[in-house]
Order: sequence, then C-alpha cells, then structure tokens
Amino acid sequence: MTELGPMPDASHIIRAAGLMDWVLPGREYPGVLPEGVRDYYCYTRDGGHSLLVVLENEYRHGAPPERFVVPAPVKMVLREGYRLWDGYLWANLPYTKDIGLAVRDEDIEY
Repeated sequence: MTELGPMPDASHIIRAAGLMDWVLPGREYPGVLPEGVRDYYCYTRDGGHSLLVVLENEYRHGAPPERFVVPAPVKMVLREGYRLWDGYLWANLPYTKDIGLAVRDEDIEY
C-alpha cells in the first residue's frame, strides 16, 4: 500500500535529522529511481548513494519521524521494499542500535 502525503522537502528532512554534515549536495544517482523515490535521494560521505528513510521497525508512535530517519543504500531500500506515507519514505530494514544498518557490501555505491 502506498499513500502519498505532502510533497517532501529533502533538505528539511536532512536538517531535522541532523545529517547536514554527512550529506554532500550536487550528486545524482547514476541509475533510474522509481517515481516518488527520487525526492528522498542523497549522497553521504560514508555511505554513498542513499535514500532518506524512516526506519519503520524502530519508529515509536507519536514521535517526529525525523528522529528515525537514516540514509540507507539505494540498492538495499529497493530490494527490501518501502512505502511512501505522510511525506516520508518508510522501510523495514535490518537495524540494531549497536551496529546500525546491516548493509551488504554489494549494496554500497560510490
């Protein structure tokens, strides 16, 4: 199920999630991104081509979604699945508080 909320503002999400120092502007994904997903694209210093996702499996009801936003590799998000809801890209991704995202080497693109 996909529900589109207000049009997202990636720069707002980046600021609200405290990712300004990690995201490098002016980059573009070399492949084709699905419609709607392009709005969440970013390029990070340590993770390369990424999508800004709310970790649905970590989200606590009533909290601001930005508190649960992480830049996740594009390939990982497309493989694991996502949904557009309430102006954010949501995904259930393998995550632990100690390690962070469990990213496969083949998902990382620079």
